[in-house]
Amino acid sequence: MALVVKTIIALLLTLAPYSLADVVLPKIISDHMILQSGVEVTLWGTADKGEQVTVELAGQRQKATTDAEGNWHAQLAPLKASSKAQQLTVAGKNTIVIDDVLVGEAWLASGQSNMATGIRQSPGDERAVYQAQKDNNRVRAFVNDRWVLCSEQVMSSSAVAFFFSLKLEQELDVPVGYIIIAQNGSRIEPFIPAKEHKAAGIERKGSHIHNARVVPVTPYAIKGVIWYQGESNRGSKDYFESIKALSDGWSREFRRPAIPLHMVQVAPFDYSRKGIPSSLLCETIWAAQYRAAKEVPGVSVISIHDTNINVKKIHPRHKQPVGERLAAMALKRQYGKDVVTSGPVGSGATHNGNKVLVSFSGVDQGLTTKDGKAPTCFELSSDGKEFLPATATLEGKQVSVHSDKISAPKFVRMGWFDTAIPNLRDKNGWPVPVFPACEVK
Repeated sequence: MALVVKTIIALLLTLAPYSLADVVLPKIISDHMILQSGVEVTLWGTADKGEQVTVELAGQRQKATTDAEGNWHAQLAPLKASSKAQQLTVAGKNTIVIDDVLVGEAWLASGQSNMATGIRQSPGDERAVYQAQKDNNRVRAFVNDRWVLCSEQVMSSSAVAFFFSLKLEQELDVPVGYIIIAQNGSRIEPFIPAKEHKAAGIERKGSHIHNARVVPVTPYAIKGVIWYQGESNRGSKDYFESIKALSDGWSREFRRPAIPLHMVQVAPFDYSRKGIPSSLLCETIWAAQYRAAKEVPGVSVISIHDTNINVKKIHPRHKQPVGERLAAMALKRQYGKDVVTSGPVGSGATHNGNKVLVSFSGVDQGLTTKDGKAPTCFELSSDGKEFLPATATLEGKQVSVHSDKISAPKFVRMGWFDTAIPNLRDKNGWPVPVFPACEVK
């Protein structure tokens, strides 16, 4: 009899891992999460092979059966935005209860250190904005594999993403969650899926950040992406191809065709640290960012050179205007709000005697300068290769540019060097984006 009992116990112990396998959820499906409203929501996890899993939320009840590898996926019909805390129940052989679930807008915040930098590195007035929002439970972050409230670890999380999300929460009056996947010092390539690496023929084909940090959350429904990266790719000749590959890959994996990808124009910085003039950042990163904004569906770029940047510091301290400008882009493109998303854009140049008249499109309240002085960072050239500083004056919706050293200028540009901080802006406060060599007609 004792032998029979021992045999049964041994058999049960052998079968236990298979017959009693628990339902397991990914870390992003956890307490305090914010689900994307208005779209089909995928919930997923693992369990025993062939096990039936039941998911319940907001009056919906869906069932799924695990596949041969023990994976299951359940789809919920589009949910309405709600600030009311709800409970998600996932049941198989065991039951998991997820508390304090809200429904609103979910965004991915990604890039390198300027996206990763926390609010505690921001100036006092920006930290004060955060302190005033500590009890705001409608803004939440998924960071370090857990959802956190403003009253918890948000202070050390992305300042750009926080101010972006806060602006959306205030303007849309719905909960906003941001998923932070940012890595200090990283190039763009590790974020790109291997499939798009191969298709684009991009060098440095490592995808370790994508595989380790993006893949685990790709079934999660998101509205779009904010992206602040490029410093580490300065000099890369294929940065445009990399942006396109990133857009293509994430559009496919997040099942968001032409996924919204709002980029920050990389901040001016003296990469030589010796004041040596260079336009390498402009020619490789800025040019690629603005080209992508024109040619890749869903991609946009904002300028930030007017946000009190110190070109001796790679991490500009002021992150609130960066986040809020990204939010303006999202508000206009994804939510149909009538808001400004760019300063006037250089649209052409013509001869006016020995001077050059630069025209701008999208002038809103009128051209001015941030400091009330003459426009800065304009340069002229007779061959399109060697540019010399020029004097500029405002003339209504145009800027007149001239140089005593160049009698017959053929090209003009503004702010097209790595440390450039032009002062030209619209009276509404948005800066005029820098622009490369423009032929004078």
